[in-house]
Amino acid sequence: MIDNELVLIIEDDWQFADSLVSSLKNALQKVRFIIADNSESAMSEINQQVPDLILADLHLGNQNFLTLLNELASYPDTLKIPKIILSSSGAALKLADLEKYGIKSIYDKKTYLFQDLVVTIEGLISRAS
Repeated sequence: MIDNELVLIIEDDWQFADSLVSSLKNALQKVRFIIADNSESAMSEINQQVPDLILADLHLGNQNFLTLLNELASYPDTLKIPKIILSSSGAALKLADLEKYGIKSIYDKKTYLFQDLVVTIEGLISRAS
């Protein structure tokens, strides 16, 4: 049952992040969302409350989500958090290369279908709860 699960969105484009959260709130009404715009704020949010799912852009300004993935992989509780990449570089990534970090799905911002993302999020957070 999906009820009050927490999704951390790591995205440095605040306009895109706000729009995404607004749409996701309509589709997933019982899910809470937090936005972090860089690795440091993401770790701060995770230290306050471990999310049920992380949805992240690969490029975070002068940072890269892969660096944060390495850090998250070094802790058992954060390694097990399911993660989705939603990035303009999504088409260039291979899921098989990133599964060891807890990446469950990769979407390209230019071509993804919103409803597919919603179904993936629902499936991952319902398994986690």
